[in-house]
Amino acid sequence: MRRARTMKIGLIGINRYAAFLNFACNLHAYAFQQYLKNQGHDAIFLDYKPIHYDGHNLREPAKYAESKYRSIISETANSPAADKARSAAARRWAELAMGYRALTEERKIRYDKFEAFVADNLDFTTEKYDPDLLEVQDPGMDCYICVTDVIWQPMGPTPAFDRGFMLGSKTFEGKPKIAYAPSRGAQPDFKPGIAKEFFDYLEDIDSISVRERDFGEYIEEHTGRSMPTVIDPVLLHDKAFWDRVEVPPKEEKYLLLYYVMERSTDTVAKAVEYAKAHDLTIVELSDRPLPHGKITDPKVRHIPRYDVSAEEWLGYIAHADAVFTNSFHGCCFSLIFETLFFVGKRNGNKVPNFLAEFGLTDQQFSPDDDVHGFRSTVDFKQAKARVDERRKSSEDFLLTALRQAEKSAGASQIVDNSRHEARRRRLTYPAHFHSGAVVNSDNKDAVKIDKSHPADLKVKKLKSGALEYSGARMVYRNDGSSKVGPVLFRSATHRFTGWTLRFRIDKRWFWLLDDGTITPGDTKGTDLDDRKQVFKDGAQVPHLPVNSVASAVFVARWEKLDSDDSKPSMSSKLSRFTDRLKPR
Repeated sequence: MRRARTMKIGLIGINRYAAFLNFACNLHAYAFQQYLKNQGHDAIFLDYKPIHYDGHNLREPAKYAESKYRSIISETANSPAADKARSAAARRWAELAMGYRALTEERKIRYDKFEAFVADNLDFTTEKYDPDLLEVQDPGMDCYICVTDVIWQPMGPTPAFDRGFMLGSKTFEGKPKIAYAPSRGAQPDFKPGIAKEFFDYLEDIDSISVRERDFGEYIEEHTGRSMPTVIDPVLLHDKAFWDRVEVPPKEEKYLLLYYVMERSTDTVAKAVEYAKAHDLTIVELSDRPLPHGKITDPKVRHIPRYDVSAEEWLGYIAHADAVFTNSFHGCCFSLIFETLFFVGKRNGNKVPNFLAEFGLTDQQFSPDDDVHGFRSTVDFKQAKARVDERRKSSEDFLLTALRQAEKSAGASQIVDNSRHEARRRRLTYPAHFHSGAVVNSDNKDAVKIDKSHPADLKVKKLKSGALEYSGARMVYRNDGSSKVGPVLFRSATHRFTGWTLRFRIDKRWFWLLDDGTITPGDTKGTDLDDRKQVFKDGAQVPHLPVNSVASAVFVARWEKLDSDDSKPSMSSKLSRFTDRLKPR
């Protein structure tokens, strides 16, 4: 009997916002969602943009790559090491930009194919979320699962974890949480500061499994929790399942070369040697935009392709005479389709862990190995027997975790958020003060800064003509004890009436409303004017119930003075007159 669909499960992971349109991202998402549906569960993916996604056009990314290149070369390097790092980064972005320009149409085709797969096979929320929005807007799920791949890795210039991927968003609090097969990628053990953040997140996750054994051992060592290792979601299904997805290629008698960019040189070189030895055409696929591929040997038949869908990628693996890869999922699907495959070097332990887990370590070669000595068969029967064992233990973990989540979600209980609230109240954030709607023009200063302002005050004129000031001491505590102001703006035509507050969690701006709620908006928030909370100068700033506050901007409100009020008084006129008479 199928289980009644009483629990709504929210899934979060890497899928449609993968910058390089990685073939496996949507496939492992599809595999996991289908598995849950086959078990009778109601599961939907959050349409989630992770913290490292910059909002650029994934269909036509050349402009973004070019802007990153220009930004990097404009930076100042303060040391030889910094200059070397800047040059390397600039070179990477320049190569990407040129590749995307050269493959403009192919990129559009690839993107459209990826989106078609999503539309046909995956269920996503209508609302689009990001780490900021998940602090204030509840998707309304009963349980959340973060799903596989390299989602537990600190990212960005100042490395930090993605709160959504870590199930650490405020709207997830009090809900059952499950981690299925997350990976840290090639990341070594985390540095102390990052490690503390990581293990703090884990405290709030009810059931945790990992994909790589060494990652599980690392977590066990630092938490004392048992950390089961589970298989990647694509391995939860057998060959028959994926046979219905793959699209056979038109090419025959070919070697598939599929690699990720890091340390791919030996994989490419050995593929060329093997293709020559066995009279095979090489079909070359990559996640990077390489117009002519990486193969330069004129003595080998070579077909580079970039405009490939995930289904076509599967077909190329399923029907190849041999696969040369350094990709984790390239290995997974070679095993599923029982295709002869050989594995090159790559950073990290993902691939070696996989090969060892399923008795396939002989498939990894060294740069000095002779391709004539490569085995022509693989013991897939033994490897698949291990997959069956690991699938059963993985299913046991997941189904047990879901039963516990159902029990927890169905029970009426008071959620203790005191630990989270205490952490939020320890937050501090820089405060900025904006002159609001009263702005200066080229020929008139409607607003000025009080002459008696602190010496360390930083003042800047914005493009709009508004003024904004801040200072090293203008750092507020998020515990409700800080007081706003004092106002340092002065205007001869307007009277200051109070402050409104917008703040940035990570990337997105939010406004505090008069009913105490928080809502997203642009930097002006004009449509929210009659709903914004207004603070008198010196009023206490309320606690902001979110897990991060990057900065806050207090925006001045004004009312226009009556014409009589705006005229200078006789005393002020006399003061100006006497000032002019003073010797200079």
